[in-house]
Amino acid sequence: MPSRKKLALEPESGPDLDGYWPSHTPLSQIIDYSVDDCIPGREQKYVPDHVAELSELLGFDTDAVFWFDKKATEGIKARKMLWELGERVRNNRDLGAARVIYAIATYAAFEVMLMYLRRRDLFDFIASRRNILPCLASIHPNTRKIMANMRRDAPLATQTAESHLVGSRAWFTSKKPANVYARAIITTIQLNQDLEPIECQKKTWAQFDRVHRCKTHLLPLPAYIEGIDQLRVPISPQSVLQYWRKGKEMIVEEMPNFHLRPEWRAYASRRYENGAKRGAIQHAIFKDILTALRSIAGRRGSR
Repeated sequence: MPSRKKLALEPESGPDLDGYWPSHTPLSQIIDYSVDDCIPGREQKYVPDHVAELSELLGFDTDAVFWFDKKATEGIKARKMLWELGERVRNNRDLGAARVIYAIATYAAFEVMLMYLRRRDLFDFIASRRNILPCLASIHPNTRKIMANMRRDAPLATQTAESHLVGSRAWFTSKKPANVYARAIITTIQLNQDLEPIECQKKTWAQFDRVHRCKTHLLPLPAYIEGIDQLRVPISPQSVLQYWRKGKEMIVEEMPNFHLRPEWRAYASRRYENGAKRGAIQHAIFKDILTALRSIAGRRGSR
C-alpha cells in the first residue's frame, strides 16, 4: 500500500510558471499508485514495493521514539546516528558504516531476544503495540527454534489500530482490482479527513509562490469531501457500508467511466444473467469492492 503522506509531487518551480494543484488527495491518484505495477502493458508511474510498504510500518513503530518524544534523547541520538550511517552506505558504499549498522542491528536483536526470554512482561507490552518484530538469526542450532517461538508468541499489533489487518492479504498483498480500490478508498478517506479550508491552503501556497516565482491555482474541493470527516478511522465491520458509500461517491465523481479502465477489462467479458443490462458491470464492480472492504475490516469491533 501507498504511504499516508500526500502522494502528489511538488509543482515545478520557475519564473512565471502557473500550476494547478489539488486541494485534496484524489482517489484516482491513490488508485494509479496501486495498480500501475499489476496491469500488463500499462506505463508505470510509481513502483510500490515491499520496502516502501514496510517503511510505513517502520514509521508507525519508531517515529514516536525517534522523532516525536522530545524526552527520549537516546532515541533521537540513535536516529541521527543511524541515518548518517545509512546515508554513507547508500551514497558512498562505506564498508565501515555498513559494519557498524550490522553490529548495532545484531546487538539490538540479541537484546530483544533476551527481553523475550528474561522479561516477557516488557516484551509482550511493547510487541503488542508494534507492527514489526526484530529477530536474531545465527549459526547456533538453537537460535532458529527460539526465533520461531518468539515470532509465534509475539502479540504483534494486538493493541494498535491496525490489529484487524494482521494477516490480511486483501490489505497487504492482493492485486485484485477490487482489493486495490478498497485500499485506495480507505487511504483516501484517511488522507482527506484533516484538510485545511481552501483559504488557508491558498495562504500556504502564496508563500511558496513568492519564493519560487510561480503561481499556484488550487483546484476546488470535490463534493464527496462533505461528511468525509464523520467516518471513523480505522475502518471496522460497523463502518464498512459508510466507507463503501463514500467510496462510490468518489469513484462516480472522479471517474464516471471507471468500468472502462483496463483493470476492469475482465468484467466486460463476464456472462451476466439475462445479459449485461445497463449498469450491470458497474454494479458487479461495486459489489466486489464491498466484499473487499468487509474482508479488510475483518472482525474488529468499533472503539
